[in-house]
Amino acid sequence: MKRFFLITILMLFVNSVFAQTNNEKTGALLWKISGNRLKQPSYIFGTHHLYPSSLLDSIAGVKQAFFSSKQMIGEYDMADLLVEGQKASMMPQDTTWQMLLSADDYHFVDEQLTKVLGVGLQSFEMLKPSVVSAAYAMSFGQKTFPPVVDETIDTWFQQQAEKRGIPFVGLDTLPDLTASFFTPLKRQAADLVSMLRNSESVEFYTKESYRLYRLADLKGIEMFGTSINETRHKRWFGKLPTLMSDKPSFIVVGIGHLVGEFGLLVVLEQLGYTVEAVVELHDED
Repeated sequence: MKRFFLITILMLFVNSVFAQTNNEKTGALLWKISGNRLKQPSYIFGTHHLYPSSLLDSIAGVKQAFFSSKQMIGEYDMADLLVEGQKASMMPQDTTWQMLLSADDYHFVDEQLTKVLGVGLQSFEMLKPSVVSAAYAMSFGQKTFPPVVDETIDTWFQQQAEKRGIPFVGLDTLPDLTASFFTPLKRQAADLVSMLRNSESVEFYTKESYRLYRLADLKGIEMFGTSINETRHKRWFGKLPTLMSDKPSFIVVGIGHLVGEFGLLVVLEQLGYTVEAVVELHDED
């Protein structure tokens, strides 16, 4: 359970740095990619990094599409994230929370963390502020899905890929992952204070993101507001065509990466692929 918790807050932190927006395509979490000389279709699934894997039972065709694939593609290997992310999430030995926060802010953060998480700053003294922010955000997800789940959608897919013996390919490298952990610590601390002072907004945002995700409302996710990381997506598009032509693939990325003018669905079409929402999957697919 501790391993799951650490992986999840690291994923939340990485994706808070690399978030995205939406376009006209909406109404589905699973999309079929065909054409452009692909011998067999690939599929792309938009995940929510805190949603329990039980949701998959209610999505038409998703497990059939996954088990028909010959490789899985994701943002990053969670095993790599656990090892490298754990190292990069640690506070430098020459830095303390007292150096990052005023006395009043330190007391406020300590009080709020104790209230919500049951432990104060002393329990997080070895971790960077952004990791604490991710743990705080995760607490609202746990309220939404009581009791705490021990298997998310992301975890399920990577575990099943390992059981099937199919290759897993990460779109981001280890340097890509760890680079997101080096935002200036003062800024991380200020962002944490701001989050705690606006806890009602954070709770609303968390619950609304779950609601929109469950509805597969990509347009709603766009209007909810996230930022675009064009550089990251350009790096991905340098890899995806070759990977999909090599083997029919099942691609799992955060739902925000599917949307917007630089999102995967739109750009895949611009590259010449046919991208269709999957409502029902037939054997010939």
